[in-house]
Amino acid sequence: MTSGVDSPEGAGILGGRGAPMLLAVGGCHRDLIGRTDQPFEPGTSCPGRLAERAGGVARNVAVLLASAAPVVAIHLATRLGADAAGDALLADLAARGVGTDGVVRDGTAATGTYVALHGSDGELVAALSDLRIYDRLSPDQMAALAAPLAAADVVFADANLPAATLAVLSESVGARLAVDAVSRAKAGRVLAPAQAGALLFINRASAEAIAGRALPSADAAARSLRTIGVRRAVVTAGAGPVAVLDGGDPRLLPVPAMPVADVTGAGDALIAGTLLALAFGRSLVEAAEIGILAAGAALSCTGALARLPAAVLHRAGAIPTNPGAFCDQVARPDR
Repeated sequence: MTSGVDSPEGAGILGGRGAPMLLAVGGCHRDLIGRTDQPFEPGTSCPGRLAERAGGVARNVAVLLASAAPVVAIHLATRLGADAAGDALLADLAARGVGTDGVVRDGTAATGTYVALHGSDGELVAALSDLRIYDRLSPDQMAALAAPLAAADVVFADANLPAATLAVLSESVGARLAVDAVSRAKAGRVLAPAQAGALLFINRASAEAIAGRALPSADAAARSLRTIGVRRAVVTAGAGPVAVLDGGDPRLLPVPAMPVADVTGAGDALIAGTLLALAFGRSLVEAAEIGILAAGAALSCTGALARLPAAVLHRAGAIPTNPGAFCDQVARPDR
């Protein structure tokens, strides 16, 4: 892609159809992540460490799904600036096996940046995002993706997309669409697609933003969403049980207790594990259980999870009963 091009060449996205094909649409940007050495203290400078890495919900989910290749094919549609940060992100996607035919380079906007500050316990205490480039992820760009959207077994979109673009995806893809609320500020964007049948990934805080009131648990959040027409949802609440909404009353799934090294990317891992399992025909409850397993792996490591564990692929039905044999065939170093 060259800077200033406003539509991707979608023909190359289809590829072979020997494996389930997933398409992720949304955020891909720089993450600047800080962590304090001692408990966070507001109003003063806190000694700590700072790291830069690639981020964005859609990008993170796509990279985790790409780690399951060759049993799945994953492509990303997003918008990057025609700058050094965009060059680095595009090269990283290609190196990780994510299809990039749906990436548009924009010569008049900067690649997005997200800044997060975590306390010494790994919990997020503050964040700031400069992601205005995603306002240009327009319905017209989705029209250029008509062929891959039709071919994908699962389409995932995050709420970095404008509401109008999410609406177009919902109309085009129907129940094959899954959406993530991303944050309280953007949660309202995914309500209409969820009411139209898309699978909604959302945390309790974002569900409260939609409801306009406090919701004490994932179960309460799921029940609130159901009253406003959401039919399918995976609702998280930190270390509390995950509530799965699939047409009836919410089903509560336990989250195993474990030491938390870092919360970075746990939600993205839950989404990736769930979508992988859905692509292989698992029910939503089964898929969410597998997503919880993936999230647990993310919580136990410092930084974002490099790949979906073999146990996740095995439970999803993506690899044989002996996951070790599969890993021997496709092993590659962490990146």
